[in-house]
Amino acid sequence: MVTTPSLRLRSAAAVGVVLAIACVLLVAVGPVEAARRPAPTRLRVTPHTTSLSVRWHAVRHAPGYRVRWSTRRSMAGSHRVAAPRHRVRIDNLTPYTRYYVEVAVAARKGRGRVLGHWSRVVRRRTLPPPCPTEGNLGDPTPVAATRTATDLHVATFNIRTINLDSGARPEQQWRNRADRVASFLLGAATNNNAASAAPDVIALQEANQSYGEFATRCTNQMIDLRNRLDADGTHHYEATSLNTAASVGTRILFDTARLRLESSGSVLLAPASTTHPHLAWAVFQDRVGGQRFFFGSVHLVPNEAADSNAVRDAEWDRLLAVLADPGLTQGLPVVLGGDFNSPRSGAGANTAAFTHLPQMAAAGFGDTLLGSNPKYADRPLAVTETRPVETRNAHCMSHNGFLVAQRCEDPDLVGQDIDYLFATNKLVVKDWEQVLDIDAANNWMGTIPSDHNLVRATITLPPATG
Repeated sequence: MVTTPSLRLRSAAAVGVVLAIACVLLVAVGPVEAARRPAPTRLRVTPHTTSLSVRWHAVRHAPGYRVRWSTRRSMAGSHRVAAPRHRVRIDNLTPYTRYYVEVAVAARKGRGRVLGHWSRVVRRRTLPPPCPTEGNLGDPTPVAATRTATDLHVATFNIRTINLDSGARPEQQWRNRADRVASFLLGAATNNNAASAAPDVIALQEANQSYGEFATRCTNQMIDLRNRLDADGTHHYEATSLNTAASVGTRILFDTARLRLESSGSVLLAPASTTHPHLAWAVFQDRVGGQRFFFGSVHLVPNEAADSNAVRDAEWDRLLAVLADPGLTQGLPVVLGGDFNSPRSGAGANTAAFTHLPQMAAAGFGDTLLGSNPKYADRPLAVTETRPVETRNAHCMSHNGFLVAQRCEDPDLVGQDIDYLFATNKLVVKDWEQVLDIDAANNWMGTIPSDHNLVRATITLPPATG
């Protein structure tokens, strides 16, 4: 084939046009951004409550990246953000929402056109909002002292942890007895107790803090009980702390309409390697009379090991030392409730109470049932030795073990209680009662609310002096 001069000229002209166009492109976008790039790999997305942290492997010579996200797998309605480097944080997202994320190389530090394929899609759900550590504690305004005495209704109740629920014993499951626990606390009448005022403050034990057993977020056994107590709108109970890390299941609930919370906390009564025995404490002010007082809830170790007696003795010693600290109790009247796992009398080998009940009285806060100068011994104690003017059901054991047949002594003798209410010796204890619903043969009637019985008392706070 013979090429004519005119054809060679036309071919050269065409090549020149192509080169000119290429030069224009190189000038417009630069040699790096003009080339396509592979999709980024190793996309990693870390969820937060309202944001996602996104990282991926850098692509060689990438001028930038484009990240997009959507609540749909198809990326419909997606949002985009430019990233000059191989990482970006996506903010202003909705908590506990599923998002789909992908990334591609893009020109002009991620603000230009996409230069290659999108990466694989990663799906992540943002975290739920953190559960509150403080509820509605009521009006924080201090109350002026009225110089009048007021009656304080107090209670202690080991409500049996939901962790021990079993399909083999449905009657013991929390969901089947929770309403009865709330009913007893609110003062409903039973076969053995007249209707009474609801307590102003409650020492709880085994109020489990795990969220795993409830469908509603941020609800555990203690909060579930609080909600049941507040269900009719008559009361507004709140916990001194909703923080699940504080004092485990040893808790304090109080009526915010009656009491103002000043301060609260917890003290571990055992070595740091354990988490069970705490003193949960609070300083309250009575909104009626303006009196301030110290309140605590305690749960000492049960008889679960050979050294339980020694461990319990050490815990009680620690409790006495803590209560002796004026920086904690501030010289205020003290009221203390709890499961001490130590019977008052007839207890055999479990003798922690014989030593420590007199020590408690000597330290200034005696057993509300037996007073500040009881004669403790391994013998039955007569009801006539009790402190308050009025007592009910003092002859029955406060730990019922979910047995229908209750363990009750002769009506004239004090039962082997392990659940106590203590109060500063100078305080007047008007009444003390254990709440039972038993027939003449000491058999429980209806649902047993817990393996412990509710204990409550009425204590008179003297007029405030400040």
